[in-house]
This record gives sequence, C-alpha cells and structure tokens, in this order.
Amino acid sequence: MKKVLFPICVIALACFFLSSAPKPERRTVVYSSNVDCESCKKKVMENVAFEKGVKDISVDIEKETVSVVFDETKTDTTTLAKAIRRLGYEAKVIKFE
Repeated sequence: MKKVLFPICVIALACFFLSSAPKPERRTVVYSSNVDCESCKKKVMENVAFEKGVKDISVDIEKETVSVVFDETKTDTTTLAKAIRRLGYEAKVIKFE
C-alpha cells in the first residue's frame, strides 16, 4: 500500500505546484498594415511567427491588419512593429489588449 500511496502523493503535489505557477502574460496587438495579397500575408506570417515571444499571428488581407498574440515578458509592440517593417510593410498599432 505504501508503494502505491507515495507516487500518488508525489504526482498530486507536482500537479498542484505546476498549476499554481504564474502563467505568462499574453497580450494581443493589432497593426494597420499595407499587406494586400496572399504572398504578402505568407511572408509576414512566416517571418513574424519566429520572433521571440510570438504565440499566434493572423493577417486579414481585406482589412489590411496583422494581429499578434505574444508573451509580454519576452517582447513588446515596438519590437513586433519593427519586425513587420523590416519586411517592407507598415505597422501602426490600432488596438492593444
């Protein structure tokens, strides 16, 4: 019985401590941009996705916007805007949550 009870207690404690660990602060920023075709969309999504802290990215060609979900402890809106501008596109913050 002791051989079974000990591992169960260890697993329960590990789950408790892991679930109470602080979660990264995720924020969403929406940029107005001049991304206007599928090729542009692919270029932005493939390159910005690899920026440190980026968790999700979407590009809306019709609205000409780029939305980025990111970990605020690893990057910020200015750094992400620079990444978009390096690709040759505009990046003006229109919404920040």
